[in-house]
Amino acid sequence: MSNEMKDQAGIVTGGSQGIGRAIAETFAAAGARVAICDLQGAGDAAAQIDGAIGLDVDVTDEARVATAFAEALETLGRLDFLVNNAGVRSIHPILEHPLDVWRRTLEVDLTGTFICTQAAARLMIPRGGGRIVNIASIAGILPLKNRAPYNAAKAGVIALTKSTAAELASQGIVCNAIAPGIIETPLSAQYFEDPAMREILTSNAPVQRWGQPDDIANAALYLAGAASPFIHGHTLVVDGGWVATKGY
Repeated sequence: MSNEMKDQAGIVTGGSQGIGRAIAETFAAAGARVAICDLQGAGDAAAQIDGAIGLDVDVTDEARVATAFAEALETLGRLDFLVNNAGVRSIHPILEHPLDVWRRTLEVDLTGTFICTQAAARLMIPRGGGRIVNIASIAGILPLKNRAPYNAAKAGVIALTKSTAAELASQGIVCNAIAPGIIETPLSAQYFEDPAMREILTSNAPVQRWGQPDDIANAALYLAGAASPFIHGHTLVVDGGWVATKGY
């Protein structure tokens, strides 16, 4: 791995496992120092990544996010990037979806992204700006069945990405999103236990495979690094061609 992020530092939310963990590891391998923020497991994950620190953070807690991000800046010495990856998902038919689960999904996936974006941008702007990468989903583009709050939240993340880009570009903030397809992580493990679903996942992606966390981590590295200065307010779909062809 090159040192393309040498001397850079930043935050990855939801970084203790899955996509977030892969992003933290990939950024660290590229020379960055990373603060992993998560509800649980942040310290354990950070202990296994060179130069990383772990902070226990609930992204829906505005006060805690502000103090944790300030601590990350003080410890790391700078704040060049934020990857908003923390998220939850539930599966229920829309007519049976519990309201409290709806609210929690939007609170974590969308409001949490907003809270973290505000907190990071407030620290980045006085230092000349930075990069924000939001992890959305193809569910924000194609409405996947039985996932109404997740669909809504991720569509909101895509819109928030555009709003952030439009409002903060003049202050040095570059903001983009990634819309992963089906990625093999602990959150999606149940998909791969069902042979019928495995067939759907394979057949709907022209590349004939589902994604791995590194597929998203490499895209995040590109958007957070110096190679993409003119990409702004964009949602990069990383799904093996799923959205380009069909959903389910």
